[in-house]
Amino acid sequence: MIDALHPVSSAPFSVEAFSCQKAGNARTEYEDAWAVRGSDSPTRCRVAVADGATESSFSALWAALLVENFVRGRSHGPDFFKGLDAIRRLWKRKIRGRPLPWYAAEKARRGAYAAFVGASLNAVNRGWRAVAIGDCCLLHVTGLPSQMELVRAFLLSHSEEFGSSPFLVGSLKRPGDDPLSHVRVIEGVLQQDDILFFASDALAAWLLRRAEKGEPAWEAIGPDGMRTKEDFEALVAQARDDGTRNDDMTLVRLMRRAGWEKDAS
Repeated sequence: MIDALHPVSSAPFSVEAFSCQKAGNARTEYEDAWAVRGSDSPTRCRVAVADGATESSFSALWAALLVENFVRGRSHGPDFFKGLDAIRRLWKRKIRGRPLPWYAAEKARRGAYAAFVGASLNAVNRGWRAVAIGDCCLLHVTGLPSQMELVRAFLLSHSEEFGSSPFLVGSLKRPGDDPLSHVRVIEGVLQQDDILFFASDALAAWLLRRAEKGEPAWEAIGPDGMRTKEDFEALVAQARDDGTRNDDMTLVRLMRRAGWEKDAS
């Protein structure tokens, strides 16, 4: 767990990230990625999560390049996916010359793929705008701890929508593989008791399934229910016991800091 913005009295947002690799895998085999960055304005923040496809080669590298490119940039809509040429070239440079068996080299020639969700936030008007492709999700939850409820889920909103072959953004630009028609954008306002959760697919599907069954886990992943790496690992173990597939899991939790407007005035 990390408080990614190291909040001080002037910080408008509190952002914490939790992650866990597949059971039985080393941490170095984790293929999700997340990034958080304050912009050049102290009232703004950018957050992104990407889920590298296990079936592709060097997907962890591609996922990391995607999230870093988003949080360091200014795009917050479909135009983000028009500006990937530089990190596509970087991905190629980083894997070039690596000694690989023939089958791994063939796999690398097909490129890496990842699902993605990213959001930009403005503390002054409390607005946020998110862009997504694939099956990483943003979950907007509101209410006090004992009364938390889901306001909306984006990009997928029901557990049965999660499948094994969502459209993913690739590290190689190929004819007929244009992601723009698959990109979705959503906007909202972050009220005082609201939380934005950014989750990779397996965790998002489990959280939605729990809500659909009338057994929501929002309090469990809220600031009172989950504070440490061990708390998150216990939650992941519970999800896997419930039948969630063995996958990397990532959760970023973002909240407005109470009293920020007063401190900033």
